[in-house]
Amino acid sequence: MTVTLALLALALGAAAGLAVVVVDELRWEARDRLPRCTTCGEQHHRHAAHR
Repeated sequence: MTVTLALLALALGAAAGLAVVVVDELRWEARDRLPRCTTCGEQHHRHAAHR
């Protein structure tokens, strides 16, 4: 019983660590990507002038 609980705790810790790595990687990729403009629908920098 104790070994099972220890393995369960280890698995939960590994899953939580993996989730943190995945979320951090997704946030890093989103930071590098150009955002889609809500005015014209194009992908450009946030403060681009719309002529």
